[in-house]
Amino acid sequence: MAPRGCCGRGMVESPSMDGTSPQDTAYEDRPSRSPWIAQLAADGPPRPLAEDTRADVVIVGAGIAGVAAAFFTLRETTARVLLVERDRVGRGATGRNAGQLTTYFERPLCDIADEFGVEMAAAGQRGFDDAHGLLDLMVAESEASVRVERFTGHMGMFNLHHVLVHLRSNLVRRQGGLRLETCLVSDEAAFASAIPAELDGLYTLVPQARIRELLETRDDRYSAVLSDRKGCANSGLLVQQVLANLEQRYPERFRFVDHTPVDRVVVGEDRVVAHGRGHTVTSSQVVLCTNGFVDHLVTDRLGAPIGLAPDQQVTGRVAYMTAFVDHPRPPAAMSYIRNPTIGGDTAYVYVTRRTYDRPDDTVTLTCMGGPEYPFHEAGYDPDTPFPGPLLGAMDQEVRPFAQPARPPGLPYDFQWHGLMGYNAGGVRVVGAHPRHPRLYYNLGCNGVGFLPSIYGGERIAHLLAGERLTPSIFDPR
Repeated sequence: MAPRGCCGRGMVESPSMDGTSPQDTAYEDRPSRSPWIAQLAADGPPRPLAEDTRADVVIVGAGIAGVAAAFFTLRETTARVLLVERDRVGRGATGRNAGQLTTYFERPLCDIADEFGVEMAAAGQRGFDDAHGLLDLMVAESEASVRVERFTGHMGMFNLHHVLVHLRSNLVRRQGGLRLETCLVSDEAAFASAIPAELDGLYTLVPQARIRELLETRDDRYSAVLSDRKGCANSGLLVQQVLANLEQRYPERFRFVDHTPVDRVVVGEDRVVAHGRGHTVTSSQVVLCTNGFVDHLVTDRLGAPIGLAPDQQVTGRVAYMTAFVDHPRPPAAMSYIRNPTIGGDTAYVYVTRRTYDRPDDTVTLTCMGGPEYPFHEAGYDPDTPFPGPLLGAMDQEVRPFAQPARPPGLPYDFQWHGLMGYNAGGVRVVGAHPRHPRLYYNLGCNGVGFLPSIYGGERIAHLLAGERLTPSIFDPR
């Protein structure tokens, strides 16, 4: 997904680049079908929790956040780990996302630095950047066959405000000793002369043709590009393969159960008790790696709810995505800001292309998305049909960015939606609760790729190993 702090959220109707309007194409409601879940191996029979049990660490949620936490905890400690999943592995947000490898936040890095200071903001960014290496470690040590593709991705900007926000974020990167993102500004941009001198050296003036080439668009409204390392992978297939490897490598210390919704977690001074399917799991620590806001209640032993700071409390948004098989094209990731100001509600557009393996062949799959809608209730059904009118709107508004040569009105190979967890602070929550040190979190802000979930899993493992880490922007409050 693209960061809401940079690209906005929601979906609006507007004329498309090819001159048609959303009403010109009518789609019927279509079954929700994720290309990542389509690649998974058969799950095998259900394996629910069938009796009361004990573990040193219980991890709730077997998506990428939970499996990463299990992987690194087993690797870095001698703890006995139980991983508990309410459904089947990788069927939540992990199997219903845009499948991107990105390392940005859901709000500008310069804004995070204003709140936490440059040093802490840069340290948080460094952790996300280093998650590329953690992903490679997981793949190598688990002997996973999941395809991982990396390349330089690009984001299109069209006004001075966009450029200044991202250049100031680049300034934080420079002050923190981090790799800089590449910023190119068209020499035809009306605002180029208004960029302050203090930001010199953080951008380069180039011909407008270069902007058009990188963004693969004919829309000359876009007059600046921010470029950085990006990638694509199927996080659902990754967790399935890593999980199978963990069971083989750690048969004495690791156990996984599914079809076991955890409805209550009681955190005491000396132990934690998780309740699911009429049974209990008693452990020394619990790590919550869920979407963060549905299906379970967390309390102390007297029944008082345990929560986070207001800006860390997670709510949900349902994100909608589509994909089509394309003619062979190189992997890519592009996003296009459509908010006049950062944080506005105008729809953004994001596009990824990747090599996609099917049972009988390998193709190029182009994925596109943008619309997200608030969701504040339990009971989200991932199998709810994809609304035809929304598919038609995306075909008119987003398709021209993804593949302008594709005629409007064609069927899509995949259309899917996923429930993502966000918080108002725009920063993931990773660490131990400040007043309940047996309760850990690796959740929130799902929507900027899955590398942050892997970073969070490794950080949790260090904490469970007893290491004293420096204060972080991710610390629960």
